[in-house]
Amino acid sequence: MSATTRRGTPTHDLDWTRPVDEVLGDDATAQHQLAEHAQLLPIAGAGQATRFMLGRLREHRLAALATAAVTIGGAIAAAILPRLIGAAVDVVAGGGDPAAAWWLGAQVLGVGIIQAVLAAAGWSMVSALGQRILAGMREDVIDRALDLPAHTMERSGIGDALSRVADDVDVAARAVNNLVPSLIQMGFYVMVTMVGMATLSPWLLILVVLVVPMYALAALWYLRRTAPLYRRERIAMGARAQGLLSAIHGIPTVHAYGIERRETRHVAVLSETASVLNMRVMFLVSRLVAFIAIPENLALLLVLGLGFVIVHVAGAPIGVVTAAGIYLVSLFWPMMAVIFNLDEVQSAVASLSRMVGVISSIDPAASPGEERPQDASIRLEQVSHAYGTDDEGRERTVLHPIDLDIAPGEVVSLVGASGAGKSTLAAILAGTLVPRHGTVLHGGADLARADIDAVRSHASIVSQDVHVFRGTLREDLRLARPGASDEELWEALHRVDAWIWAQRLPHGLDTEVGEKGERLTAEQAQQLALARISLQDPAVLVLDEATADEGSSGARVLERAALEVARGRTTIIVAHRLSQAMVADRILMMADGRVVEQGSHEELVARGGEYARLWRAWAG
Repeated sequence: MSATTRRGTPTHDLDWTRPVDEVLGDDATAQHQLAEHAQLLPIAGAGQATRFMLGRLREHRLAALATAAVTIGGAIAAAILPRLIGAAVDVVAGGGDPAAAWWLGAQVLGVGIIQAVLAAAGWSMVSALGQRILAGMREDVIDRALDLPAHTMERSGIGDALSRVADDVDVAARAVNNLVPSLIQMGFYVMVTMVGMATLSPWLLILVVLVVPMYALAALWYLRRTAPLYRRERIAMGARAQGLLSAIHGIPTVHAYGIERRETRHVAVLSETASVLNMRVMFLVSRLVAFIAIPENLALLLVLGLGFVIVHVAGAPIGVVTAAGIYLVSLFWPMMAVIFNLDEVQSAVASLSRMVGVISSIDPAASPGEERPQDASIRLEQVSHAYGTDDEGRERTVLHPIDLDIAPGEVVSLVGASGAGKSTLAAILAGTLVPRHGTVLHGGADLARADIDAVRSHASIVSQDVHVFRGTLREDLRLARPGASDEELWEALHRVDAWIWAQRLPHGLDTEVGEKGERLTAEQAQQLALARISLQDPAVLVLDEATADEGSSGARVLERAALEVARGRTTIIVAHRLSQAMVADRILMMADGRVVEQGSHEELVARGGEYARLWRAWAG
């Protein structure tokens, strides 16, 4: 198998027996490292994931105990069958009473039916229990992903989150439906069968002592090598999804700069990483199968040798050897199945770890508090923020310590060059970003101890990127106020000058908008977002360059709409145009993560500082 460039010429011969970095070369090494570190959303460790699953099992303890009882009962019934068959062989070989043989045959049939019923019931119960637990986890993953701070999602990328709520849930669901019931049943069957062999004859302990450790060592060798591969494969799949989504969403830019080949190569390398990891797993499977043949053949030789000794030296009945042979042969497939089911379950465990990582990333019991904002004031006390660390381990500070008081109803504008820290400060003021240091108070309530739902209804943010949800225009608007009447919806559209185009839609408020519906322009989408704000009626509004991408006429329309919606609220405006800053009660001039000037437009122009120079340049 070979990887190809956009032109179709081979670039690598993928040798999946070698380390991935060697296989893909220097360029791919960088991409592979990207894949390794693409997951900025947390991944739970083995201990954390185990504790989480045990907690979920405790929530369903009655169902779990009933499932264990039925499954163990099926394993015990399966272990009884070889003994009954061995007893029947002794009766026939010894010329016993035919009635006794028929009675033993009836017992074999009865126990077989019981074993089949219990096995089917156990499979169904394990699958049902797993599905109930997985359903709760699926809801929790989506709930926590939606609760993650916006900046966390921006840094990790939507691909990783999408991979967790789609691919990982799908992998876990397949395991719950097909693998986990089989693994549990066969695991119990192997244990009960080995106990049955040991109690049948102490000589058979030789088989257990010699053969079982070889299976255990093979499984340990295999699982220790495949576990990190599955983990890296899941990460690579998340990175691949992110790269593909980025390329698709950026198609206009890709075409504009002619970088189709670069983007294709980027996705291809991430795909190669995932495929090479998968092939390395297959290579390990082939080596495992070759090794497993050794204990299987050894076990057959030992049972024949021990059978001869037990019958001809120890004088044991031939039925004991028959039962031992059945036990042994019946163990071959379950033990192999346990190993290979563990192999598949490892992939599911890797997915579960990623799901548990998201679920545990926000503690729903610790995040919400009881404090509620009492008014529309905002206060920052020594608030600063940093993203990650640099190569020398120092924090990358994007906002230096700042103290700030904003009175209820005050309009504050943030002005400065790109990278000055405006959006970071705006997100902190809105409560969507938790600062690294300092305290944020909304109406006297510390956001670190405030009720999350109260804070979200108290403050809202509108940014450049506005999402139009799939559904009718009425449903999209009612996201802000589910019980709003049609009159209230039209009033909100009037307030942001959107009622004209809304009336022209084919079915008015019943028109499908969003994906596969009526396509709204960027200006219309922003007006829709502002209309939702009008319906929600928050006390604090943050406008993060909400009109920055529009042309002159569109910007004026949106600026008027934004000012209308902001009337009477505490408003923070991240100003892209200084015409927005002019209307503010106070302007904060920012540079390098610091507030270097503040005051009204007239005060700052008269002061002749940074803002005044920026104003003269902007005004021409």
